[in-house]
Amino acid sequence: MSGLRFARVFRGRRLSGRRRIRGHGGMREVAPQAGARPTGRRRTAAILLGLLLLGPAQACRPAADGPNPTPVPVDQETLDAMSLAPEPGLELRRPADRAGYDVGHYLLELDLSRPASGRLEAVATLRGDLAAGADRVDLDFIGLDVRSVLVDGVPTEFGRGGSVLTIGPFEPSAGVAEREIRIAYGGAPQNGLFFGEDRDGEPTVFADNWPNRARWWFPSNDHPLDKATARFEVLAPEAYEVIANGRLVETRPGAAGGTTWIWETDPEAPIPSYTMVVGMARFERRPLGGAGCGLSPAAPPGPTGGETCADVSVWALAGDGDYGAERFARAPDMLDFYSDLIGPYPYEKLAHVESSTRFGGMENSSAIFYGRGAWEERRMGEGVIAHETAHQWFGDAVSPASWYHLWVSEGFASYFSPLYFEARDGVEAFRSMMRTSRETVAGSDVVGQAIVDSSSNQLFDLLNRNNYQKGAWVLHMLRHEVGDEAFFRGIRDYYARHLHGVAHTADVRAAFERASGQDLGWFFRQWVHAPGHPQLEIEWGAEGPDLLVSIRQAQPPEWPPFVVEVELEVEGGPADGERASVRMETREATLRIPGAGGADGLVFDPDVSALATVELRRR
Repeated sequence: MSGLRFARVFRGRRLSGRRRIRGHGGMREVAPQAGARPTGRRRTAAILLGLLLLGPAQACRPAADGPNPTPVPVDQETLDAMSLAPEPGLELRRPADRAGYDVGHYLLELDLSRPASGRLEAVATLRGDLAAGADRVDLDFIGLDVRSVLVDGVPTEFGRGGSVLTIGPFEPSAGVAEREIRIAYGGAPQNGLFFGEDRDGEPTVFADNWPNRARWWFPSNDHPLDKATARFEVLAPEAYEVIANGRLVETRPGAAGGTTWIWETDPEAPIPSYTMVVGMARFERRPLGGAGCGLSPAAPPGPTGGETCADVSVWALAGDGDYGAERFARAPDMLDFYSDLIGPYPYEKLAHVESSTRFGGMENSSAIFYGRGAWEERRMGEGVIAHETAHQWFGDAVSPASWYHLWVSEGFASYFSPLYFEARDGVEAFRSMMRTSRETVAGSDVVGQAIVDSSSNQLFDLLNRNNYQKGAWVLHMLRHEVGDEAFFRGIRDYYARHLHGVAHTADVRAAFERASGQDLGWFFRQWVHAPGHPQLEIEWGAEGPDLLVSIRQAQPPEWPPFVVEVELEVEGGPADGERASVRMETREATLRIPGAGGADGLVFDPDVSALATVELRRR
């Protein structure tokens, strides 16, 4: 979709021609803008309230343990080599350690027919390419008993060490060769796959993998660098239903009772292990209709052919079906909006599932899981629904290549969620949300850290306000910097280039430099790779008929001086409503507003376009 088309979605708002005052400090003058209050550089996005985005996740976040590692360079794909999720017994391996076996497909046969026991029996069949000369394979797997291992149908030795299952040795190949590994296993999962009950005491089973907990219930390359397709064949008791990624291929009677549900992802749409999930319960299903029609290439054709549409539905636990249908009424429209704005919807369907996830929402590919508490207490927010829907594009279809670049997932979802509401509900509420979000960033416990920061070895520590709200603000200010057309051209280019792959911050920068024709190194250095934000001290007072404004960046010296545009609006007096701005490129600047000496006050950043805190003082 072109920038012009996007402008129509947002009621035709375009960038104004307002002048910027550029310079390196000193005295600058600007003529007041005549007429009514200008639209300025109107921006059509805002940040989710911290409560909506981070409250549920933070509330469930385990306490960190273990020493901090020595930071490593932020542009390496092996950043998370030193990461340790706050779960017992994990040994995280470098992506290079997984390079010997590139998994292309998982077939997971799961027997969940006795959910009250808290146990499963399973067979995982992995198909992938084995590197030339490799005589063994290491997979992430922990906690469950391995019954047997076959490599290309041949029984093979295996060993366990920490969270690693080592298979082999076996005869190596002279070149890269496809190998099939079949692992029979079972037991009671201690993490990743959770056996519980609904409000009526009926058993439920739900996967919850983020960030690297898939290994607790199936052997995998448990890192987003190694995406793969998946097929799930799940045996459930009678009257139970199963939801998983992809499309429902069929249901068939189990050999000894129950029903086997078969779900399969599109062969052209690999997904990361942390979004591969199953859920089993006595669901109340509610169809919400088709969406993304003509823009959902992975969706199966309808009964009459024609353009494909992704089915959108609610899968609620007992007693919550009607509430889910009401609360998720705009979910199909959200999918339509993002398909038109970003690019085609990448998956077969979109199910919104009430589950036992520890998070407020978890963006599993084509099957979003939401924490049940918000459903049962009737407090599910539409902001969470939009956030998780946006993740289908950013986080799922384009995943972070390193956990330390998590903002390319969470920051993007945190920005594109409010875009939907501004397009549908108007801009003023979102300026208020942006102000609240800005206050959240300013008061966060990670304000002194860069967004891309390798100082912590706890993956759950990355669920912070830098990767969510500040990441969203980075996109908002980038849009302000390059303009609407270049911004959304860059978004679509970034998405198309990395679809079904992974990306770093450098890939985001490259996309926007291509789209804008600008060198944006300075922008990403100050906003992504450096800590903090401008902390402005603004003094103003009359000087004859004019208003003289002094501006100083007073942030700590270890934070950089930021390049930032400071816009002010006059309150009261003959110049009431007039605006003036200065582009600060050093720590100090001054601004003279002719004819505004009778002002009663100043409003900082009236369009809410700058991530900064401010202290206004009258001389």
